Amino acid sequence: MELEIEVNIFRELIEEIAVKGKYNSGDTSKNGQVSNYALLKTEGDYLVAYNADNINMAVIRLRLDEGQLTTSGRTIIDIEKTVKYLKGFTGLVTLEFGDYLTIKNDSSTARVPLVEEHPTPNMISRGEVFHKTLRSMGEGMPTFGKTEYKTEVVISEDEILSASKSCDVVGLARYKFDYDEQEESLIMSSRKSITDKFDVVIETTMSEGEDATVEFNGQVSKFLKGTVRLYIKDDAPILFVTPTRMLLKAPYINR
Repeated sequence: MELEIEVNIFRELIEEIAVKGKYNSGDTSKNGQVSNYALLKTEGDYLVAYNADNINMAVIRLRLDEGQLTTSGRTIIDIEKTVKYLKGFTGLVTLEFGDYLTIKNDSSTARVPLVEEHPTPNMISRGEVFHKTLRSMGEGMPTFGKTEYKTEVVISEDEILSASKSCDVVGLARYKFDYDEQEESLIMSSRKSITDKFDVVIETTMSEGEDATVEFNGQVSKFLKGTVRLYIKDDAPILFVTPTRMLLKAPYINR
């Protein structure tokens, strides 16, 4: 795979597919990420980045202009190591992925080791199949595995960012969505106890479906860009979809 790209655009892509942020740890939160590795592949006119662990699945699509892509392909990168080398470049660079990654411009060249396999290859494969299905489907609710979604809520990026920031004052990085079909209302909350919690009523652009409640672990608002389509079902994986991104998170179930 070979392409020409602005170095800051590529660096942002691979930094954001790590999905860094606060994640729940008992009664508090700590910095974390989905993983330090990403699959990069070309899909038509797009460079697509995939990342996953056992409970999260993330995808970012970056549209390439005509002439940017020389040869298509797929590869696995070490995100932190690649970002470190990218910081030595500015402006337009050529990326050549082979036995290793070559980064070069008119004055500099760097070689970066690549990775043979992602730590969770099965989840990456499921992500590729699901993302392709999601992008090709027409109207209606998606299905992931045995989960047939019955509720869809459309939210602006600013609205979900504001609600998430409000809930973050609890310091838990664990959130709950409650959708009321009759009221057509969505509440986002974070709760340590009945006397230590924050609830936010989210203004929605559109909503339809059944009552649903689901709790999940880890910040999402920094990853999501653009209008968000939220698909939820009681205690089932929660799906966030924007025009260029997808994030699937397993439910948090307190046993």
